[in-house]
Amino acid sequence: MRTIVFFDLPVTTRKERRIYTDFRKWLIKNGHIMIQYSVYVKVFTNRDAAVKHIGKLRQNAPKSGAVRVMLVTEKQYARMEIIVGGKSAQEEECTTDPLMIL
Repeated sequence: MRTIVFFDLPVTTRKERRIYTDFRKWLIKNGHIMIQYSVYVKVFTNRDAAVKHIGKLRQNAPKSGAVRVMLVTEKQYARMEIIVGGKSAQEEECTTDPLMIL
């Protein structure tokens, strides 16, 4: 099971850029990997763990902007098509062995 986090946050002021940076750092610190700008993914062993983490994500999300999260199975994630570009090295490792700790 994976969560995919999509976000668009305002970055026009210094305070907004700090909020964006803090949220991005929180995602990385908590095991998310970037698959595109403002799109992060994290692997979970089961749905219960993913739902619990979504609660933590909700607590740490900025108050302004847009943050969305989607739960997908490994099978659904594997069917994602990359139209242009490719997988990052970090994403390639995580896809090869989704339970590997980076």
